[in-house]
Amino acid sequence: METVVQTMPELPQEILMDIFALLEIPDLVRAGSVCSSWNNAYTRIRNIGQKKQAQTPCLLYTSESAGENVACLYSLAEKRAYKLTLPEPSIHRRYLIGSSHGWVITVDERSEMHLVNPITSEQIALPPVITIEQVEPIYDNTGAICKYNYSMDTKMSVTRRPLTLALGKLRYYFHHKAHIFYDASVGSYIVVFIHNPFGQLVFARLGDEKWTRLSSSYTNFQDCIYQDGVLYAVTAFGEIAFDLSGPVVGAKIIMDRVSDFYGRERVYIVQAPWGDMLQVWRPGAWINEEVDGHRHEATFEHKMKWMKYI
Repeated sequence: METVVQTMPELPQEILMDIFALLEIPDLVRAGSVCSSWNNAYTRIRNIGQKKQAQTPCLLYTSESAGENVACLYSLAEKRAYKLTLPEPSIHRRYLIGSSHGWVITVDERSEMHLVNPITSEQIALPPVITIEQVEPIYDNTGAICKYNYSMDTKMSVTRRPLTLALGKLRYYFHHKAHIFYDASVGSYIVVFIHNPFGQLVFARLGDEKWTRLSSSYTNFQDCIYQDGVLYAVTAFGEIAFDLSGPVVGAKIIMDRVSDFYGRERVYIVQAPWGDMLQVWRPGAWINEEVDGHRHEATFEHKMKWMKYI
């Protein structure tokens, strides 16, 4: 007797993606390992960051007992932890300064930044920190970078003596916050980095060799969001929009200052489900202060104050 093996008809990729977008992260990864067709749908969802709105978050953490290169991912949906081995440098010794679309933005012990995908173990190096004007390398006798000079000057501040810092110390002072956004027009990502002094803004597309400053005329940036080629960035006082779609970056103020006082408030910019942009202010209440030997570390309690349409 002759056995006839029939192949099941495959669902179109668009339908598979619609189904997979409803899965929790562990189930989505399992679905991607079933066959090549399912893996293609899983990869496309992962690349464009498409997922269901009610996705249960996972907690990412490290511990000395797990190992230097191991990150633990705790699934709240499954109530279990997964151990993920990630590439060098040690994930346990890095700072995490941002995350989105399945990527975390890390700062290693040389104060260099990487994108890391904990699920796939992919890692992408971002442009060197010395391509930002506030950071100048100091070389040893072999030609290797051994320290940094960190300038706290801006075009809007007086001249001050730069700090000479060890490679791992720069991140204490310089790195503040980073965002990663998917740009559908080019099918790649943009990383926006808010750094000290005074909350300045630079960005880089994947593959860039250096960071690009967005504006030297504005400082005190606290948050940003990207939509249709425009980066909406909020300062401690108001809003500025940057057009990143063309060869030359253009800046435009889209809302006047909300406050003329720089205080303890944290300012955010968010997009509502119906599409409007909102500015959110959260005042900080002083709780306590600790001294780490270098500077005072203040702890604040934040509560939402008010929202305003942009």
